[in-house]
Amino acid sequence: MDSRLLEIYVGWEDKLNNDEWYFSNSFKSITKGMSSEEAFNYIPNVIEILFKLDDDFLIWETLYFLIGLYSIADTIQVHPSIESNWSQLKQHILKYQDSYSTPFKELMIVLKIKE
Repeated sequence: MDSRLLEIYVGWEDKLNNDEWYFSNSFKSITKGMSSEEAFNYIPNVIEILFKLDDDFLIWETLYFLIGLYSIADTIQVHPSIESNWSQLKQHILKYQDSYSTPFKELMIVLKIKE
């Protein structure tokens, strides 16, 4: 797990109160200068953190970060870490209605995954 990613979630509420673009800026600091291969290889970090999150807002933001990584990676290839964890990931995100109904569905579209 990348410590830069973990650090984003520490004290996030105060950081967000001070900067409404906190998550966007934080995620951009990780992806700045990433090659498509680096972005694709970073995906397991995001999958791992998604399983640890239990807040709809944080899951929402993180799913959009994952979609952003796919944009940088410039591929629709389903990463093996997503493929092997898809069922568990879907079950986890189903608990968070807003995240499931919007960014998770968008991720499914990006990856061309049918329900």
